[in-house]
Amino acid sequence: MAVAMAMVSGVTQARFSSHDGSTLGYQTAGDGPLIVLANGLGGTYVAFRHLYEALGERYRVLCWDYRGLYRSTQPGPTGDLGIPVHSRDLVALLDHVGAARAVVVGWSMGVQVGLEVLRDHQHRVAGFVAINGTYGTPFRTLLASRAMRHVVPPLLALLEANARAASIVTRHAVDWQGLVPMLRRFKLVGPGADEALLAEVAAGLRNADFAVLSELLRRLGEHDARDLLDTIDVPTLIVTGDRDLLTPVFTARKMNRRIKGSRLVILEGATHYTPIERPVEIARELLAFLAGVRGWEPSRPAGSRVAA
Repeated sequence: MAVAMAMVSGVTQARFSSHDGSTLGYQTAGDGPLIVLANGLGGTYVAFRHLYEALGERYRVLCWDYRGLYRSTQPGPTGDLGIPVHSRDLVALLDHVGAARAVVVGWSMGVQVGLEVLRDHQHRVAGFVAINGTYGTPFRTLLASRAMRHVVPPLLALLEANARAASIVTRHAVDWQGLVPMLRRFKLVGPGADEALLAEVAAGLRNADFAVLSELLRRLGEHDARDLLDTIDVPTLIVTGDRDLLTPVFTARKMNRRIKGSRLVILEGATHYTPIERPVEIARELLAFLAGVRGWEPSRPAGSRVAA
């Protein structure tokens, strides 16, 4: 699927063959110990622009496009878009670049992908960072309402049945100048968000396949890794916003209680989009975390304004 996306300085686009032969796109920058960024649903690497800038001088930073989206091919032979498939894609990416281990940084859906890597390949994970994510079954906690588990599945079925219409509506929405103010009005995005970056991230959805997106979201809602939390034995940082409506703060608190030795950072006034709203704090917390991961200690002073 060809799509024009805004570029991030110093980032190179490439492709690799995953575990089932699917061809997936990935983005790489920098040199040094490896950090893999696992995106939110529908996001592109552009959402991590500030982290690329903060880390790229001292680390090799990778991100990839989930199968069926952007520079990646449609789902493989089985058509499976479940969270474990994406975790195997991450491991295949490690194999492709010849990396034995990496620090995995997940945002939103990427947190659940990272958890599945920890389930089956914990020895490949040097450290885990969970940004605005949950341990699973996110529809049960969405908007902090138990009713959402009954509301979301029918909406997803409606979206899948009308994928073409949803694509048309989205193309108009991402070009609408009132999109960001509307998101702020409904408290989905905080006042400190990088508006230009948010617009670039939204623009990535202009050519997205909504049949794939709806299936991704359905499978995301089914995923549950709560049984895994007590078994995680790698350095773990959990970051969230106290105004996150999509993965409410109590889910982060539960992860913190059950993952031994984990550190929880709650950003006051931040929503689900902390990498776009609060990049300075995210970069600062991440660099401090990396300083405590053996082999991932920062080797050179930061050279960007974000990491200052």
